[in-house]
Amino acid sequence: MDAIEALMTRRSYPRGSLIQPAPNRMALEKILQAAMTVPDHGNIKPWRFVVIQGQGMTDLEGVLRAMYEGQVEDEIYFNRFIEEIINTPMMICVYTALNTDHKVSILDQQLAGGAACEHILLAAHAMGFGGIWHTQETEGALRQMLQMGEEDQVLGVISLGTPKRTSGAKRQPFADYTLEWNQQSGLQPWA
Repeated sequence: MDAIEALMTRRSYPRGSLIQPAPNRMALEKILQAAMTVPDHGNIKPWRFVVIQGQGMTDLEGVLRAMYEGQVEDEIYFNRFIEEIINTPMMICVYTALNTDHKVSILDQQLAGGAACEHILLAAHAMGFGGIWHTQETEGALRQMLQMGEEDQVLGVISLGTPKRTSGAKRQPFADYTLEWNQQSGLQPWA
């Protein structure tokens, strides 16, 4: 699959629609290496990847229950939510490893990490896998599990596997979201 085709056909698949196989070690290493190619001012790699699969997915249940303790009203829904997560074939948690002393702004560092998340999804798609990117509040139990720094945040929890069924991506026309600017006419709708 060429790069433009990967960009134009990538779509998100709900966790519950992802089944085994997940990327094997060789495929996963390619996916993670692709994530290392994102624009990164200062070449500081302000992110970390944590791969969770197999027994790690089962072990994640306790962390999730600790994260949401006291926040759950609908126990049946919550148990289904936990079950869906721990049955995901593989997850890659991407979090910041910010260098607060570097001249590159914190925002630039966070955006570079976000681009790494997108490269993971694109590379996985190009290799025939499906995935979805969820954001996650960085709570005490998750922060402790990942041994994160106090200022660091989770940028994405990316679920990967093989889609049960594939379908086309729904796309909006770019022109609906694009303006053109010049000093004489100012901002104008894309024409």
